[in-house]
Amino acid sequence: MVLLSGGVDSIYVAAVAVSLGMRPIAITIVTEGQSDEGNAAAAAKALGLRHDIVRLSAAEVVDLARDVMARLGTSELWEVTAGIPILAARRRLDIIDDLGAILTGSGADAIFGGGRKLSYAVGSDEARVELDQLIRAESAANFREARLVPHFYSALLDDRADRLVHVFQTVRWWHAAEQFAPPVLFGAHDGRQVDKLALRIAADRQLPAEVKSLAWAAKSPIQRSSGLMSVLAAAARTYAANLPGAQTYADPRTEDAEAVATRLYLSILENR
Repeated sequence: MVLLSGGVDSIYVAAVAVSLGMRPIAITIVTEGQSDEGNAAAAAKALGLRHDIVRLSAAEVVDLARDVMARLGTSELWEVTAGIPILAARRRLDIIDDLGAILTGSGADAIFGGGRKLSYAVGSDEARVELDQLIRAESAANFREARLVPHFYSALLDDRADRLVHVFQTVRWWHAAEQFAPPVLFGAHDGRQVDKLALRIAADRQLPAEVKSLAWAAKSPIQRSSGLMSVLAAAARTYAANLPGAQTYADPRTEDAEAVATRLYLSILENR
């Protein structure tokens, strides 16, 4: 199976798998009101893949967050929101006969400077140094066993953890990324500045004609693009709105985020 978020990274992984003669089952995790489902569906259809979409309600997201925290032993935001889609995908694992590898495109941003902007002109020596430092820092933070939760994947996938293949977190891709100078990763397409340029070109060449445009679509990390962050933020506002006296002067469901965060922190201090 392939975890297909709808971004260029996972779409490229799916397209290459198809070109190699495989037909992975595509799994997409979305929440109510999420907008990237269309790109994932279009890619899966064009590639001839079975596409299973797991739609999570707000209540299910909260329940999954509790489950993830219990498994990981942490409430750290990015660990929990990274774990929710994986735990949600488990719902499909038990009904897939002869499950093989579980492919994911996560990690491409770290080695390709995805979502980043350089401070210097892309053709300059300064930009090359900056890119090298950026990729090394991103990789050191993400591609290591001694992470905040070393057993992250085994805690979420149990005996299936060894089936998870992070395509872009392999030695071969690291060696490729080492050779990319800034102009290979930062450039323009149809008058718009894009990141991960080389990867997008590769995806464009790999995809069927009717969906080549997906190679150039912008997308946020899955924690945001799937709607998980917004669902949990809405849940936090609802929680704040139900604190004693919370709606006396303003409504936490509509006030600015700083005020909501302060309310929640004061509640923690009070409970301590």
